[in-house]
Amino acid sequence: MHITYVAIIASLLFSSPRWANEHQHHVMTPVDTTARIYQATGTIKQWNADSVTLSHRPIADLQWPAMTMAFRLPGASGEFKPLPTNTPVAFSFIQSDGSYTLTTITPQQK
Repeated sequence: MHITYVAIIASLLFSSPRWANEHQHHVMTPVDTTARIYQATGTIKQWNADSVTLSHRPIADLQWPAMTMAFRLPGASGEFKPLPTNTPVAFSFIQSDGSYTLTTITPQQK
C-alpha cells in the first residue's frame, strides 16, 4: 500500500512540468493576420524616423473626412525612402496596436 502512494505522488510530481508547458491555463487571444489594408492619397507634411505626417483626402471605408495625421512606419522603416515635404503620394495602411501603420507609399505626379 505504501508503495502505491509513493508511486502516485512521484508520478504527480514528475508530470507537473509537463502540465506547465501546456498553456491551457492562459487566456490566449489570436492575432489578426488578416488586417484590412486601406488605400488613400495625400501629401507629405513631415517625415520622421518612425512616422510620416500626411494630409490626406477623405477615406470613405473608415468614414474619415480629409485631415492631417501621422502614420507609423513599420518596424523595418528602412523599407521606405524618405520623400520631401509637399510630395503628393498614394499610400496604403493597416490598423495595428491602436494606431495606423503604412504598408506602402508611392510618390505621384502633381
